[in-house]
Amino acid sequence: MSAKPLYRQIQHYLQEQILSGKLRPGDRVPSEKELSAYFKVSQMTSKQALAALADAQLVTRIKGKGSFVAGRHDTDLIHSAHTGLKGTVGIVFPSIHMPVESLMFYFIQTLLHTKGYQTLIRVTDDNMQKEMEAIRMFRLFGIRGYLIFPAIDESYNEEILRLSLERFPHVLVDRFLPNITSSSVASDNIEGTVKTVHRLLDEGYRNIGFLTRQIANSNAQERIAGFEKAFTDRELPIDKKYWFFVDKGRRNDRETRMQLRRFFEAHPEIDAVVAIDTIIATLAYGVLQEMGRTIPDKIKLVSYDDPKLPFVPFIKQNIESIANHAADILIDQMESAYRVERVTVPVRFVEDVAYPLPSDLFDSDHV
Repeated sequence: MSAKPLYRQIQHYLQEQILSGKLRPGDRVPSEKELSAYFKVSQMTSKQALAALADAQLVTRIKGKGSFVAGRHDTDLIHSAHTGLKGTVGIVFPSIHMPVESLMFYFIQTLLHTKGYQTLIRVTDDNMQKEMEAIRMFRLFGIRGYLIFPAIDESYNEEILRLSLERFPHVLVDRFLPNITSSSVASDNIEGTVKTVHRLLDEGYRNIGFLTRQIANSNAQERIAGFEKAFTDRELPIDKKYWFFVDKGRRNDRETRMQLRRFFEAHPEIDAVVAIDTIIATLAYGVLQEMGRTIPDKIKLVSYDDPKLPFVPFIKQNIESIANHAADILIDQMESAYRVERVTVPVRFVEDVAYPLPSDLFDSDHV
């Protein structure tokens, strides 16, 4: 038998119900009398349990009505603070490792603050379980809407599905989930990749390598589809021996560099390479330089987003436009009417790049 006081045991039971999502913001919590009968304790004990939950700000007690899970409508903790703000938006990010993610974060947060909204941020490391926990926890704090960069796993996030079914304000950013009816804003990854590969083919490149990732989110999947479509459009064979997949799991740049070196050594005929993001582009650049396959005279390297490397053209996403569209759709959902809209933002190819080569970019410590 637990050594905890009885009221603490009841408190922890209800807390688990709330944090697991079984009791959701705005839901009524069992009354003192109901808890007393269910747990076979005195009403004084159940009253202590509810008081402890209220002290922890997990429930709000409304005289004459009962106790409710905090976070929505009359029980909204954020609004009850009378801050003068319109409300709070929860932002769920997979990571902020790459410059494009940091820039997106800056634009979105700035836009929302300008429009009178506070923000809560959670970085999930592209982990679906952390993403689900973030969505649940934000609801407890009375957020009015979500901007979510969804993780991709073997199954869909049931919390995003629930948001869609409940028509709770939310927008998926940079990625989308094909079988869930949610608003989304993302780059035109397919067309951008198609035009880039067509450009390389027009320049005479034929053995084009493709550097991508094992577990692909929707934007990566679209870039893969665009790469294939470019060859199909020209009625050329798609040779996947020229495809390199970064292993899934925790990032390990040293191991990836070793694998890239083996890949390029096995395929010396590759004359151009498309990298799916700036991290892979930077690693490939270093490996090719070490091998004496200098860029751009011996091999051409193209990146998605700007890796800030000498003579490496890139596909430029309009991050500010993505942020603007996402914020506008969400604010409209929160302030006017819930609607579902999918926006695709054009990209453009930036060719003339000649950054100076940093003297320590390929220092021996990085090998």
